[in-house]
Amino acid sequence: MAKQISRRQKVVNTTLKLIAGGGFHASPMSEVANLSKVAVGTIYHHFPSKEALFDAVHLETCTEMAKICNETYSNKVLKPVSKLSVIWIELFGYLSSEPQRFHALIQYRNTPPSMDNAEFEGALTAVKEIVKEGQKQGKFSKINVNILFEMWISSVLSAVRMKVVQKRKMSSNEIKELANQAVALVKK
Repeated sequence: MAKQISRRQKVVNTTLKLIAGGGFHASPMSEVANLSKVAVGTIYHHFPSKEALFDAVHLETCTEMAKICNETYSNKVLKPVSKLSVIWIELFGYLSSEPQRFHALIQYRNTPPSMDNAEFEGALTAVKEIVKEGQKQGKFSKINVNILFEMWISSVLSAVRMKVVQKRKMSSNEIKELANQAVALVKK
């Protein structure tokens, strides 16, 4: 028997599709309700506003990204350079395989009221901790951690954009090389 999707999850899934198709601001709640096959009131039962719905979509994506980062961060065997490379490849894989989430993430990061992106940066705290660890070991540049983080994560998002938006095929060797180049951005 197939698992039934909750109304809340239907709304989130529909919102992801609409954001990927035309953007958050071009997606009225009535269209979300219609495509989700729920009443508009049902949406407002779960989300007090359209912005809260957008925040919830963003938070789901960030939660998945945090799981990816934290799993590698907790690996005691890998060195900081290897950890950053592994996380880069894992995030690339996740966002490439979830293009709707990628589009929503980019739109959220570029929406002025959400410019602090606290959830996004919180999800990637492990990456900053890895950079700090590498700095202590003398492996990474002493540039401000937030600047190094932004350079590193921007390379992930740019590579995903090439694959998802530009439909560029990438071999596993190219992906590994991109990850290595991203790590080189933060190295001494």
